[in-house]
Amino acid sequence: MNWKKKIVVGIVSILSILASLFYFLLYPKLLIFSGYAAKNVCSCIFVGGMDEEMVLTEDVNLNLIKYASAEIDYKNKTVTSSVWGMQPKTAYYSPNTGCAMIQDLKPEEIYRFTKNWEIKKYDSLENWFSYIDTVEYLTKDQAEKLSSAINTGFIEVDPLQKKKNSRAAVVLYKGQLVGEQYATGFTKNSRLLGWSMTKSYIASMIGMLANEGKFKLDEPTHIKEWRHDNRKNITWEQLLHMNSGLKWKEEYLDITDAVKMFFMSDGAGEYVVQLPQIDEPNTTWEYSSGTTNVMARALRTYFDSDGAYIRYIYDNLFYKIGMYSMLMETDARGIFVGSSYSWAIARDLAKLGQLYLQNGNWAGEQILTKEWVNFVQQPAPNSNNRYGGHFWLNKGSFYPDAPQDMYAITGFMGQRVYIIPSKELVIVRLGLTEHRPDFDFNEWLAGIISAVE
Repeated sequence: MNWKKKIVVGIVSILSILASLFYFLLYPKLLIFSGYAAKNVCSCIFVGGMDEEMVLTEDVNLNLIKYASAEIDYKNKTVTSSVWGMQPKTAYYSPNTGCAMIQDLKPEEIYRFTKNWEIKKYDSLENWFSYIDTVEYLTKDQAEKLSSAINTGFIEVDPLQKKKNSRAAVVLYKGQLVGEQYATGFTKNSRLLGWSMTKSYIASMIGMLANEGKFKLDEPTHIKEWRHDNRKNITWEQLLHMNSGLKWKEEYLDITDAVKMFFMSDGAGEYVVQLPQIDEPNTTWEYSSGTTNVMARALRTYFDSDGAYIRYIYDNLFYKIGMYSMLMETDARGIFVGSSYSWAIARDLAKLGQLYLQNGNWAGEQILTKEWVNFVQQPAPNSNNRYGGHFWLNKGSFYPDAPQDMYAITGFMGQRVYIIPSKELVIVRLGLTEHRPDFDFNEWLAGIISAVE
């Protein structure tokens, strides 16, 4: 073989190796980027009502996701994304249940869950809140300090990079709206994505149904797929505490169960319920979005219809406290994606925090029991005092400058509702902080707490 042929053979061999590496290592992962882009662009535009340019330049301009295209069909309200034409994924918007992607279903099948009911419109955002003189709560000096403290969460070291990327902040003190701020392009009417905040909403729904006698927290879930193995003994409480022992890895940069759940299945909980148990309950704490989706799916069995299931949390929780902006998204099967997908304005999230601060009582009605509110604040086994019943805790002083009785509803990229009983404070922050260290929540909280003391 002469040297020219050797060179050709060498080049072909190298290209073959590179092609194989791409096909087996990178190609499967492209669905992560196309799936994330399709779902988020769809929800940001059709649920959040956000500007397309902002969504593309901020919400999906992250890591390798920015290489995914987004074809937006405003007429049919769909978004199709792919990476250079590969691994395309399409998200479909459905009124009242948001955007969902499909794997095996037909597009028309995902719309059947919204036919016989309607979410209330949120055109009366001033209910419960009032812009009265706050002098009875804060002095002029306190109000100025509070405004300055809130603002520190919006100040960027480099304004062009927007590393903190805060979008909304609301502070309630003694049940009164005493401070709020919004980034350019956002207002008090901006409905924003809560991500894992949704876990606490599903937990609240569980607490309410348990109080109605539908089940007890310390009894098994009676999930039919678990009837013939040790999973049949897993209780609601163990799931709420992330102590079920189910196989899970909360990782999104590889083809893990988390990725398969979100981007390769018509039903999030339907996928996770098939996973095995690898540890005994209450021996290992494992943060798991899959766990929440198993519970969201299991709750469906307590209702006679899809509509009754979806409406329950609106009629019995959200609307009772005036959270008219809230929208909980479902998967293609019509089951809440309880781990991740919900939208609301910052003020409405503050209302939910206030409900918990008031031990579940709202205008004289006990919407959540005191026992439930206490339960979510008790440390889960093996969680190092950081996690309760689908709420995050500060009993281990993770935030050293905040009270230990503080607990929180939290989500990806810095979505927070902090509830501080000893200070009579509820603090909401929403934004798009890609890297957690870019926003010092401990310092920000300390400033706000100090301002009202």
